[in-house]
Amino acid sequence: MQKYTHLIFALLVFLLLNYILHFPLYLALFAFVGAMFPDLDLKFGKLHRKLLHNVWVLLIILFVLFRTGLIDNIFAIVFSIGFVSHLVLDGLTVSGIYPFWPIEKFRIRGSAKTGKASEYLIFVIILFMVLLISGILKVYLF
Repeated sequence: MQKYTHLIFALLVFLLLNYILHFPLYLALFAFVGAMFPDLDLKFGKLHRKLLHNVWVLLIILFVLFRTGLIDNIFAIVFSIGFVSHLVLDGLTVSGIYPFWPIEKFRIRGSAKTGKASEYLIFVIILFMVLLISGILKVYLF
């Protein structure tokens, strides 16, 4: 998936969880950082969607952040929301992800193609949901 799809999906997940957890809206920025983080492995060629697209990386990051107290736990939690949202979307693509790499070679994949009509449809659906949830778009049923 492309950056804008990852960002809008991270926003959707953040807004949905916000109904329960009542985060300040500015924390969405940490969800955006989390949503972009896994693609830092783009420069590693064959390791893309393996090196940083797995649960172990997230667990290590969370362990370090929680143990060191570098940032408040709420920031780490919101970062995780973005990170996991990224994995979910990339798991829908034909390339898929290896969520337990390097320990397990199991791959999750779907049929969406990055930059093609299937991704644009996913983007539009997510955008519509964000607009509904945020109250920007009001739909009246008669």
